Amino acid sequence: HLKVLRVLEQAEALTQRYHVVVANPPYMGSGAFAPLLKQFAAKEFKNSKSDLGTMFIERAAKLVQPSGIIGLITMHSWMFLGSFAKLRHELLNRFYFSSLAMLGARAFDSIGGEVVQTVAFSVFNRAAPSKASICFDLTDFKGEAAKEEAFFELLRVPTQRGSYISSLSSLLKLPGHPLAFWLSERSKESFEHLPAIAEAASVEVGLQTSDKARFLRYWYEVSSAKLMLLCSDDEQARRCAKKWFPLEKGGASRKWAGNADYVVNWENGGKEIKEFVADRYAYLGGNPDYVVKDRGHFFKPGVSWNKINSGLFSTRDNGPGFIFSDAGMKVIAVDSVLRANLLGLLNSVVAPNFLQAFSQTLNCEKGNIERVPFATVPSAAQFVSQAVELARADWDNFETSWDFRDQPLLRPGLKGATLEASLRNWEAQSTAAIRRMQELETENNRLFIAAYGLDGELQPEVPEEQITLARADARRDMAAFLSYAVGCMMGRYSLARPGLVLADAGSTIDDYWRIVGKDEVGSIKDEGKPAAPADPSFIPDADGIIPVLDSEWFEDDIVARTKEFLCATFGEATLGENIEFIEKSLGKELRSYFLSEFYKDHLQTYKNRPIYWLFSSGKEKAFQCLVYLHRYTPATLARIRTEYVIPLQGKLAARIGHIEEEKTHATATSQRKKLQTEQDKLRKQQAELLKYDEQLRHHADLKIALDLDDGVKVNYAKLGPLVAEAKKIYGTKED
Repeated sequence: HLKVLRVLEQAEALTQRYHVVVANPPYMGSGAFAPLLKQFAAKEFKNSKSDLGTMFIERAAKLVQPSGIIGLITMHSWMFLGSFAKLRHELLNRFYFSSLAMLGARAFDSIGGEVVQTVAFSVFNRAAPSKASICFDLTDFKGEAAKEEAFFELLRVPTQRGSYISSLSSLLKLPGHPLAFWLSERSKESFEHLPAIAEAASVEVGLQTSDKARFLRYWYEVSSAKLMLLCSDDEQARRCAKKWFPLEKGGASRKWAGNADYVVNWENGGKEIKEFVADRYAYLGGNPDYVVKDRGHFFKPGVSWNKINSGLFSTRDNGPGFIFSDAGMKVIAVDSVLRANLLGLLNSVVAPNFLQAFSQTLNCEKGNIERVPFATVPSAAQFVSQAVELARADWDNFETSWDFRDQPLLRPGLKGATLEASLRNWEAQSTAAIRRMQELETENNRLFIAAYGLDGELQPEVPEEQITLARADARRDMAAFLSYAVGCMMGRYSLARPGLVLADAGSTIDDYWRIVGKDEVGSIKDEGKPAAPADPSFIPDADGIIPVLDSEWFEDDIVARTKEFLCATFGEATLGENIEFIEKSLGKELRSYFLSEFYKDHLQTYKNRPIYWLFSSGKEKAFQCLVYLHRYTPATLARIRTEYVIPLQGKLAARIGHIEEEKTHATATSQRKKLQTEQDKLRKQQAELLKYDEQLRHHADLKIALDLDDGVKVNYAKLGPLVAEAKKIYGTKED
C-alpha cells in the first residue's frame, strides 16, 4: 500500500499543471547532445529538438494549465529558422502571445556580458486569433542599460519605431510562419497575393569542394593558359582542355557586379573533385551529390549573393561562365528581363524587408531567397542594366579584375599633364559614378516600393555610404599606380597594349615582344624575326628580377625604373613634380615606401597570394628584390645570386673601404660619426648578405621548380628562408 502511494505521489508531481511557468532555459544546439539526449529529443520533442532551450518552450506548454501563463527568456533563433516552423505553427494556433521583446545581444551585461541573441515573451494558454500583441525590438540598442532605458521609453510612447502592435496569428499566412511581428499588413499581403521567387526561377546552392586549399585558387595565381573565363556549358568545359574556371564564392558586400576572384579546378567536368568527394564519402558514408550539386546549372547566367553578409545584403549579375558555390549561391535566370527584375528586387530596400522575416543572423540561405514574394517591374530593367554597367566598370578599374585593361590615371580622358591632375580627374569621375549610382538605386527602390504597395513604409533614398563603388583616395591610388608600374617592369602589363601580357608559367621577354610587337591589325611585323616593340618608351626587365635596395646599387633598381616609367608616361619635364606628389600622397620618400610598405600593400591587394615575390636577406635588408611569379624558372635563384647578390657583396666591401679612407680625411667630429654610422650599418649588411648567399646557393643548386596549379601558398613554402613574410603567406590556415 505504501509503495502504491509513493507511485501516486510521483505521478502527481510529474503530471502537475501550473498557473504560471517561468524559466530561463539552458541553451545547447543538438550538435552537442549526448546520444541519449538526442534520442529523447527526437522521440518526445519532435518540433523543437534542434536546441535544448527550445525544447523547454514545448515542455512549458505541457506544464501550464488552460488560460495559464508562460514567461520565458530564450535564444531567438526559433522565431525564424525553418527547423522550428512546426513549433511556431503550434504556438500561434494554440496560444496567445500577450507580449514579446527581442532583446538582441548583451541584454544582461551585469551577469556576465553574454552575447547570445535573446527574446523574452509571455503567452497565455488559450487561442485568441483576433487579439493583438505588443512587441518590442531592442536589438539596435547596445548593452543592458541602453536596452532597459529604450524599453521603458517605448512603453511610455508606444508609437515610436521599435514598438509594434500586431496580431501574431496573422503570421500563419507567411511561409514557415516566422515571428516577424514588424511586418506591415501590406507586406504580409505580398506573401498571399504574389508568387515566391522559387516559382519564377530556380534557386541553387552549388558546389562544395570539401577541400578549398586543394581545388580553389585566386585567378591570378594560376597560368592564364589554363584559365577558361567564358564557358557556356559543361560540354564546352570538357572540350576546351582548360583546368581553371571562374567560381562565385561570395566576398565583400558589393552590389550589381564584381567579386570575381576565385577559380576552381573543373578540368574534365570536375573529374578530380568528384572522385575526391566520392572517395571521401565512401569512407565517411553519405551522398557525394550533396557536396557537388551539379544539376546542369553551372555556367548559366543568374543573380548571386553571399551566404554570409557582414554588411548590407547585396546581389550581383553573375555569368555566364561561372560555377557557383555554397558560399556564393545563385538564382538561375537565363532570360535577361527576368534576371534584371530579380537583381533589381534583391538589391532594393524591399528585399531585406522580407528577408529579415526569415533570418536575423548574418546568414542568408537558399530557402530565405526562395520565399521572397516576386513582383515583376519591367521598367526597372533600364536602371538595373545601367547599375550593372557602372559596377562592372568600377570593378575592372583595378588589377585584381581579370578584365583590367589599363591604369585609370593613364587612361585617355583622365590622364592630365601630371599625376596630381590625373588624380583630380579620376576623383571627379569616381564622384560622378557614385552620384549616378545613387540616382539609379533610388529610382530602383522607388519602383519596387510602389510595386509592393509599401509607399510610406520604406524610403527609396540611398545614403552615399551604402554605394559599393570605389572612392578616390590619394594614398591608395598612388600605391595602385606604383603597382601597375611594377607590373609594366615585369612585363605583366604594357603601355603599348591593354590587359594582361605575360601571365603564363615561365614567361620570357621574347614572349613579351611576340605579344606586344604586333601591329594594329595583329600580325607580326617581320615574319620569322623577333617583333620590334610597338612602344619602346618603356621596356620591361629582361629577367623579371627587380632589386629593391636602400641605395641605387644597380641600374635596374626599382626607384630608377619608376623614374623611367614616370618619364615614359608623363614626360621628363614633370618628373620632379610627380615624384613629390607620390611621396606626399604616400606619406613617405619613394625609396622608403618600396623598402617597407610596397610589399605590405601588395599582400593586402592580392589577399596574401602575391604575384611579385619579395626575396629578402633579413632584418638589415642588405638585399631585397622582387621576382614575378609567372617569370620564375629553376634558373632564377642562380641568376639572383650571380647577377645581384655576389656583385653586391663586392660593392659593399668597396664602399666600406672607401668610408675608412674618408674617415682619415674627415676634420669634423660630426662628419666622422656620420661615416662611422654608415660603415657600421654596411658591415651588418655585409654579414647578413654573406649568410643569405649561402642559403641562396643551396637552394639554387636544388633547381627548384614551381607548379602554378599548386597555388602561391604551396609554391612560396618551397623558398621559405629566401622570401619575406613567409609565415604570413603559407604558415596560416586558409581564409
